[in-house]
Amino acid sequence: MTDTAWVPLSRRIAGLGPDPTVHDGIPPYLRGALENWVHNCYPDDRYDSSVLDSTLKFRLRLAKIDPPAKLTDDELLDVIDALLAWDVPVNSWLVGELHEILTAGGAGWRITSSNKGLERRIDATVTAAVSETVHSADAEASNYLATAWTAAYGRNPDPDKAYNEAVLAVEAVGCPLVCPTNPRRTLGTVIRDLRNQTTQWELTLGDTTGQPAGVERLVEMLALLWDGQSRHAGSPNTRRQTQAEGEAAVHLAATLVQWITSGVLRRKP
Repeated sequence: MTDTAWVPLSRRIAGLGPDPTVHDGIPPYLRGALENWVHNCYPDDRYDSSVLDSTLKFRLRLAKIDPPAKLTDDELLDVIDALLAWDVPVNSWLVGELHEILTAGGAGWRITSSNKGLERRIDATVTAAVSETVHSADAEASNYLATAWTAAYGRNPDPDKAYNEAVLAVEAVGCPLVCPTNPRRTLGTVIRDLRNQTTQWELTLGDTTGQPAGVERLVEMLALLWDGQSRHAGSPNTRRQTQAEGEAAVHLAATLVQWITSGVLRRKP
């Protein structure tokens, strides 16, 4: 992946950016790939397809299992979920292939961390919360956060771009508040200044005594986002961000932008 998400020629000609759509079911352009994936789970040297069909029928409580091309979207997802759950007969190569199909295709489903089934890629409540933050933040932070979301969850995911834009979103609200006079300010500057000025800042959240909490835990959240970014090419630790890192960075940034925008972090009176 590059820093700039690829955009289909037809969308570029129309002046459009990456398609941010995440499909809840099976988008039509992924249907054939998922059908082929199910067919590839029938290796001739290990399983007889009729035996495999019988196993799936029992598991799914179905009278019969039609060929993948005749299944509804929900039925096809059920079959894929069952194949993953009972290793009948999915191997690591097939798991990796399915992950690539679902991620690159902007599907609303992904493989669980245990590789034992499917789960929703984005919870509706979480989506609504991030959307609210995008609309309530100032224009600069909103633009960065929206771009980060598209880079993480769009049809052409770019986790490097998602992570970078997430950091920029937090910098857009954190730098003017914490270090407004520093012309070379970054999120790292915000973290350093807050650590050096803990007596000058507080949170609207209360501590165990009911008094405004200190900023240390917020600083830890900021540092988690900042330290996890692979920023400098050529260094020994340079690497590409993973898809999971890109998605996590977007959600962490959304929380931080909302907190800073709404005044959770404030100077002591």
